[in-house]
Amino acid sequence: MISIVIPLYNKAQSITNTIRSLQRQTYQDFEIVVVDGYSTDGSLEQIQQLSKQDPRIHVYMQVNRHGVTPARNETVEHAQAEHIAFIDADDRWDDHYLENLVALIHDYPQAGIWGMAYSTMQGEQVLVDSRWQSAPYNDFRGLLPANPWREWGCPFWTSATAISKKAFNEVGGFDNSIIYGEDIDLWYRLILNYPAAFDATNNMAYYRTDAENRACEHTFPLNIHIPSHIDKYKPYRLANTDFRAFFDRQMLYRLFPYTADTEYQNALKPILQQIDFSLQKKSMCWRFRFPKLYRFYLRCKGKEDKHLEQYQGGQ
Repeated sequence: MISIVIPLYNKAQSITNTIRSLQRQTYQDFEIVVVDGYSTDGSLEQIQQLSKQDPRIHVYMQVNRHGVTPARNETVEHAQAEHIAFIDADDRWDDHYLENLVALIHDYPQAGIWGMAYSTMQGEQVLVDSRWQSAPYNDFRGLLPANPWREWGCPFWTSATAISKKAFNEVGGFDNSIIYGEDIDLWYRLILNYPAAFDATNNMAYYRTDAENRACEHTFPLNIHIPSHIDKYKPYRLANTDFRAFFDRQMLYRLFPYTADTEYQNALKPILQQIDFSLQKKSMCWRFRFPKLYRFYLRCKGKEDKHLEQYQGGQ
């Protein structure tokens, strides 16, 4: 059996379709664990009605009502299976997704995290995501290299990822102090401590870009965003130059939007002081040394600088 876990808050337009995509799976040995953060739009009533029709659906109310991160931890606490598959309440899976995911777990049981390729979806139209068609992921299926940071990076996305509950507990689960980037933070820690398996041969999970109440549509204070927690990665960054270059680059993409807001200047300084700019491209260094000039350059090139909430996810 595999446990499918879903944190839920105000997804009335999406949650039923998400559940239906799970119920259509060709692999049927699963439970669905939903933790609701006291939805106010009818989401809870929908999932409760679905649970009456399908005994595999278990609904719990969130105990720690401080955002999605505690909710994710609570879903895993309630999960009965050793293997946990994540899906957000507004995303969908192809009918064969679980079948292929379970096969990946079976073939690489030593891993602590398993991931599948994914596409984006707008309305009912699936948009082809070509990232998996290029090196090093071209038709790849297997364990990532022991040191994947230089070329491979972190390919995992929440709604196309499964983890070992044992590994989850051993690395400390989701960090409740990180509300935005909490999933990336966990994937990094799992990859750094366990083998990681990935299947890029088929896109079977779908990220809905037009879903309601999306996290990326909100602006988050810097202190609850992953770059503010760079200290926790100090041992890994010191021990592995490739990881330091990769991690710092991802943090810089996430940090740049905050340079336009005077409110964050004092908070930015101690974070940027820890970044190893010697490992970054000159363009990235200039971007942070002269952020206003960089934005002027973008305008001259006819490129619009992304708003903070659009940019926070990194590259």
